[in-house]
Amino acid sequence: MEEPRERVQEEGFALIIDSNVLFTIIIAGKRSRAYRVIEKYELDLFMPEEALIEFHKHVEKLKRYSLSDFEVKAMLAFMLIHIVPRELYSDKIREAYIIARNFDPKDTPFIALALKLGIPIWTEDKAIIKYRFRTQRYIALDTIAVEKLLSGKSLESVLRELASRMELK
Repeated sequence: MEEPRERVQEEGFALIIDSNVLFTIIIAGKRSRAYRVIEKYELDLFMPEEALIEFHKHVEKLKRYSLSDFEVKAMLAFMLIHIVPRELYSDKIREAYIIARNFDPKDTPFIALALKLGIPIWTEDKAIIKYRFRTQRYIALDTIAVEKLLSGKSLESVLRELASRMELK
């Protein structure tokens, strides 16, 4: 059986990484499950440019929670991610806002990028995940679901398990 890294690399697996996952990696480093997923699999990770503003807004709080080497961990984390300029997904902002206003308008850029690229959002935000099941307009997965998908489970199976964990029908 081939190694997961090779399988995923061949498929070019891509995800939009939400700020909450990135912040967990920066704060907890190797202790975080998300870090271990990134370490194990070769992924193409994307974020909308607005995530940089969000990072800057929370940098002092992130420094307080980070146990050590904040600057190094932040720099390494951002080196793993492609920051996508707004003009590349601006045509999806209105559609994304109509979706996001139902739970958190600040998530608009992440949803716009997901709509534009047609790839899942990796998030720990339950509202984004739950609203995905209501609308079926985008895919949002938590870290456990991402890990299961990367290990070879089908997307349909992963989504069923995720819905069950979220206590959705």
